[in-house]
Amino acid sequence: MQNKAFYLGNVDLTGGIEVNVIRRTAYLVFAATGLAGLSLSAAAEGIVDQVVSSPLSMDGTVVGARTGINIYLNKPGTPVIDFMNPDIVGYGIPPGGHMEVELGKGFERDASIPIAQPSIMMVTGAPQQGMPGKAIGYKVTEGDKKTFVITPTGKEGLVADKIMTPAPGAVGDPVRSRGIKVVHVGLKKAFINGSGEGEVSVRIFDAGGKVVDEGKGSLNFQEETTAQVFPTNFAHGRRNHNWQIVAQGETVGHAEGTVPITAMLYEDGAIGSKAGIVGAGVLSTQQLAVMEYKTPDALLRYNGGLIIQDTSGDGVLDPNEDQVIGGVIGTAPKGASGQELKSLVRDGVATLSRPTTAFEYKPGTAVGGAIMLLEFTSGDKPGLYRPTLALLKNPKDATAGDGSSYTWTVVVQ
Repeated sequence: MQNKAFYLGNVDLTGGIEVNVIRRTAYLVFAATGLAGLSLSAAAEGIVDQVVSSPLSMDGTVVGARTGINIYLNKPGTPVIDFMNPDIVGYGIPPGGHMEVELGKGFERDASIPIAQPSIMMVTGAPQQGMPGKAIGYKVTEGDKKTFVITPTGKEGLVADKIMTPAPGAVGDPVRSRGIKVVHVGLKKAFINGSGEGEVSVRIFDAGGKVVDEGKGSLNFQEETTAQVFPTNFAHGRRNHNWQIVAQGETVGHAEGTVPITAMLYEDGAIGSKAGIVGAGVLSTQQLAVMEYKTPDALLRYNGGLIIQDTSGDGVLDPNEDQVIGGVIGTAPKGASGQELKSLVRDGVATLSRPTTAFEYKPGTAVGGAIMLLEFTSGDKPGLYRPTLALLKNPKDATAGDGSSYTWTVVVQ
C-alpha cells in the first residue's frame, strides 16, 4: 500500500516557533514545541498556552539537565499556531510597568548563574525571532521566588505593535512579526530540571502595580532523552522560515522572496550532548511512489513522506537501505492536490542535513545540532498548508510511535 497524497482534510495539527541566543546569536530563532507531537506541556491557563523544550538543546526538559524552555503565550480565542501568524500582534508592557516570569515548583535555582539577559529572551514571530533587551529597550533583574523581572527602559514601555526583532534577515520577511509571543528561558542556564512536573507563571503589570495580563502553565519533565526536531533561523540571515507566502504551485525555497524551510535536528544522546543528526533528508510521497516503495503499516500515518538518514554513506536516500527516522504528516485546504515537501534540491542534487557549524560557526559550536533544508511546493488551492516533521521515538521500532515533532505553516494565495 502506497502513501496517500499529502492531505488530511481540515485536520488541525498545531505548530509553533521559538528562540535565540546572545548578541549575533541573540537574533536566532529556534523553537521546540510540543504543538504537534512530543507534548511536554501538562496544563496552561490565561496568556500561557504551552511550556515546551527550547530549540537550543536536546535535553532542555530532561530530568537533571539544565533548564531550556520556551513559554508560548496566546490570546483568548486564538489557537497558538495561529497566534504565531505575523499578522497577529503579541504582547507589550505598559509604560511604567513590568513583566514577571517565575519558575516555580520543579525547577532548582543555580545561584552561581545570575538572573539577567542571557538567561531569558523575549521572542516574537514564528519561529521565534529574538528581541534582546538592549536592542528593543528592557532590562532583566531578579525578583522573589526564582523570578525574572523584565522592565522597559523607555517612557513608552514596550509597545506591542512597535517592538520587532533586530535580526538582519527579518527585513526580508513578507510580514514583520511584532510583540512578545514567546519567552525563552535558558541560554545562560540558571535553573536545573527536577522530576515530575515544573510550573511557570507569567504576569504583566501596569505602572500602578495592577496585573493586566497573566497566565501559568506546567510541563512534565522527560525521564529520558530523545532525538529532537526544531525550527531554526540560523540560515539565511535570520529570516523567518515559517509562515512564508507563495502563489499556488510555487515552491518555497526557490520562489522569489522565499527561503527553504529549515529544521534543526539533534541525535538522542547523554545529557549535555550536542550531536546533530547528519545526512538526513526527506523523500516525499511522490518520490516514494516513483521508487515503488511499499510503506510499512506502522508508518502509514506519514502521508507526506519519510525522514531518512543516509546510513550507507553514499549521499543518496534509499528507504530500503538507509534508516527511516521519522516522517511528514501534512494538512492542506480541502480538495488541494500537488503539495509536496522534500529535501532542498540544488544543482539537481538533493541536500542532506549538515552540522550547524556549516551554517553559523560560532553559534553552531555553542549549541550543536545539524540543519536540514527543505523545499515545499504548494498545492492548487489557496489557504494554509501545514507540514509536520515527526521523529520516531525509536527508529529501530516503528511501532513505538512518534517523539519530537514540529509544524510549519505555508500561506498559499
